[in-house]
Amino acid sequence: MTTTWERLRRPLAVVVVIAGAFLLPFLLTTQQQSLATRALIFGMAAASLDLAYGQAGLYSLGNAALFGVGGYTVGILMVRNGIESFWILIAAAIVGAALASAVFGLIALRARGLYFILVTLALGQMVANIAQQWSFLKTSYSESVTGIYLPALGLGEKWTNGTFYQFVLVIAVLMMFVIRRIVTSPLGSAIRGTRENEVRMAVLGYNVWRYRLTALVLSGTLTGVAGALFAFQAGLIAPTNLGLAASGLLVLMVIIGGSGTRYGAFIGGIIVTLLTYYASQWNEQRAPLIIGVIFVVTALLNRYRGRLAEAVRGMRHREVSDAAA
Repeated sequence: MTTTWERLRRPLAVVVVIAGAFLLPFLLTTQQQSLATRALIFGMAAASLDLAYGQAGLYSLGNAALFGVGGYTVGILMVRNGIESFWILIAAAIVGAALASAVFGLIALRARGLYFILVTLALGQMVANIAQQWSFLKTSYSESVTGIYLPALGLGEKWTNGTFYQFVLVIAVLMMFVIRRIVTSPLGSAIRGTRENEVRMAVLGYNVWRYRLTALVLSGTLTGVAGALFAFQAGLIAPTNLGLAASGLLVLMVIIGGSGTRYGAFIGGIIVTLLTYYASQWNEQRAPLIIGVIFVVTALLNRYRGRLAEAVRGMRHREVSDAAA
């Protein structure tokens, strides 16, 4: 009985959390529903980045550009071509983000270490500059694609902030299931192997470059899906959603949540989104400073977490010894 309960406890807890999240709109205001939706979207973007960052050890600073590829794809198709079907738009976003991810990977994987990071940074900035300079990627005399609205599912739906939140929640659950399946599959094990010891993986007959490219394409494709949902929710997509600041924010989400963990990056995305919003509400001018301080503190804690864990364990051991004495 105990064994059965222990086996079912975690799935039941997940079901309860998802059910509670699904009913959350009934407790929130319209503005809070929009914020919760955006938090889910960036949670998905951070979890997608972690496929490359935490699993493959590929520290990319270009995922915000792939986020933007998904957003610009659905925005242009909807605003300029009048396509309203969610299924067509999301399929186009997936294809566009996958192709862009493959190009990024083919170029960036020629470099390693710090140079890989710099190449992904340059590629991301290049895409952001294209979005800023190319008139085709601008509408309504603005620097962005505006006029994006919620798509049609073909199910007779009536969109509100609450129902769109629930729709995004369903997609988030499906995406996290897909990411979990990838991570726990033989493919995921091989990708982690290339991170841990690429020489040994090559000796065992694995094509390290191919597995790393696969990780980048999967990560970028799922990030593009999050970007498409962001465009629907925000009603626009702009070059500022593609640049270095946006990429750094995604990395911060992964680091805060814990890279390579089961749901850490997703939770980190939600936390950073909420922190950014409420910091802006408290003091808009100092919000970047607050986020920057959080980034620095998190990076330092991440670097010295082993020492901190040893110190905590030492304190607990001394408390137990004192209690026994």
